[in-house]
Amino acid sequence: MNRLRHLFSSVFIKLLLVCLLAWLLITVAVSVLFIGYRFMVGAPHNHLIVDYINYLVTDLDGQPERAAVIADRLDVGILYQGPEKSWTSGNYPVPDNLCFFKAPGNDRLTFAFGHDVKYIGYQQPSGNYIFAVPDRSPDGWLQSHLHFLALIIVALVFAGTYFLIRRILSPISILHDATQKVGKGDLNYEAKVSCNGELARLADSFNFMVRQVREMVTAKEQLLRDVSHELRSPLTRIKVLLEMVEPPERVEQIRSDIRELEDLIPSILEPSRHFHQLNRLTMEVVDLHDLVAEVIKRQGDRMPDIVLDQSEQPALVKVDRRLFTRVVENLLKNALIHGRPAAGPVKVLVKPGNKCIELIVADSGPGISEHDLPHLMEPFYQADKSRSGENIGFGLGLSLCKTIVEAHGGDLILTSHLGRGTEVLVRLPCCKA
Repeated sequence: MNRLRHLFSSVFIKLLLVCLLAWLLITVAVSVLFIGYRFMVGAPHNHLIVDYINYLVTDLDGQPERAAVIADRLDVGILYQGPEKSWTSGNYPVPDNLCFFKAPGNDRLTFAFGHDVKYIGYQQPSGNYIFAVPDRSPDGWLQSHLHFLALIIVALVFAGTYFLIRRILSPISILHDATQKVGKGDLNYEAKVSCNGELARLADSFNFMVRQVREMVTAKEQLLRDVSHELRSPLTRIKVLLEMVEPPERVEQIRSDIRELEDLIPSILEPSRHFHQLNRLTMEVVDLHDLVAEVIKRQGDRMPDIVLDQSEQPALVKVDRRLFTRVVENLLKNALIHGRPAAGPVKVLVKPGNKCIELIVADSGPGISEHDLPHLMEPFYQADKSRSGENIGFGLGLSLCKTIVEAHGGDLILTSHLGRGTEVLVRLPCCKA
């Protein structure tokens, strides 16, 4: 029993059954309509009609004058097609595109249906007659619109099939939304699927994976906090001991190492703190020109080393001002420090566009090798010391910048050429005033 339940919970089996059901319904509907049409075609045929048609044909004898009198008296249309002449009488013309069916048991009689008109054909050696008889019976409309009814039934079957398949595959849409939420950093989001089967088990596996990732991230953050706390305690004791002893030759070097460790501790914690802040961005519309100008102004003595290309056209973007200020500060700091020695100042350009705003920070320093360039945005990765002459920082700035820019729906692209400098391009969606 469990095997059977598991089999029918399979997505493949469900879709197969839906397709088979649709095929069966269409086949049954078309067959019923065809049989009904054939039945209605044969319904006008009986011995009285055959005898009456024989009487009319004998009475007409190919004479259009006599046909006009009979057509007016009976309110019918009569078409005659003979080897030498053809004529019509009455108010019901016979269309050329009629599809005639032979009456059962009589090769001379044929039947066809038009809009509210029945057509009876009678074949004889001297000529063929077609009688157009107004259909005043209740089923006349059904006979003339049977093909529309067939189309409606087929359309209803396909519509039902569509909604059934969409219902079966609805968990896929839920999982897609869940992956988007989790991909943006919401590790508390869960995919809620109310069905059974393979997709429900997939959703359960996805939720289990998200819980495991959330626990690992929480454990990592706790580990960083614990390590930072444990590092600060011995560093504090070392600093106190250094103050109590007579400074030997190596004391200043030890103090330099301690300062580097103290700088490393907040640098390790900072990306994790900013990562969680990305889930609750405080967005506001700012002019990127003004924001960059403010950051450059705060550089103080380094302002002459930075050239900002001013533009009269506003460059409006929707960003978290505090976080994006940190991005601009990091990019300028990298260009000023790691772009040494430089042939000229750091050039900053803000380019407004129709769909996006571009921020370009370019130095004229020694550049970055092709080996290091693809890895510079990885946490803790540092390029060759020859770029700056010394090892400054911990390799977290560009990684943090990339994370913040992507959280704003933008891109951060790094290009460099040895001996010609490095260029960082930040592309953000523009915001209309």
